[in-house]
Amino acid sequence: MGTVKESSHDNSIISHGICDHCRDNVRFQQGVTLQSYIDSLAIPIFVIDDKGVVQTVNNKACQALGKNPADIVHHLGGDVFECEHARLPGGCGKTIHCSGCSIRRAVTECYNSGEPKSMVPACVNPETPSAVELMITTIRVNDGVLLRIDRMKTAAAQR
Repeated sequence: MGTVKESSHDNSIISHGICDHCRDNVRFQQGVTLQSYIDSLAIPIFVIDDKGVVQTVNNKACQALGKNPADIVHHLGGDVFECEHARLPGGCGKTIHCSGCSIRRAVTECYNSGEPKSMVPACVNPETPSAVELMITTIRVNDGVLLRIDRMKTAAAQR
């Protein structure tokens, strides 16, 4: 909302406006299902619960990871992102390395505090040929956290 310069060639007056983000938020609050809402977004989205388990995912996230929803939903984040530490005894969330995981920390802190985290740098499998650098944003939604991948770059793409 605000003032808009009137064009000398335009006889119409714009009195109100809404940005794309707010428009999508209004749609979500008007009863559109969470799955429909995240599928309408053009960026990878995951909804993760307080245990680190992916509850739902949108089509863009499946495309970004080259996986089907069945390979993602109801799986721990480390398994979904193929973190090398998730393959250690104990698995995702139970190794000494997990406390330093930027993705896990951003999701947990957002879930516990309700405060969103924006453009958090994260890296899956750093120092390996399969490294994936991410910029993520988290937002608390009901009983989960919406994890948005703002940027994703693989080590292979950097070469």
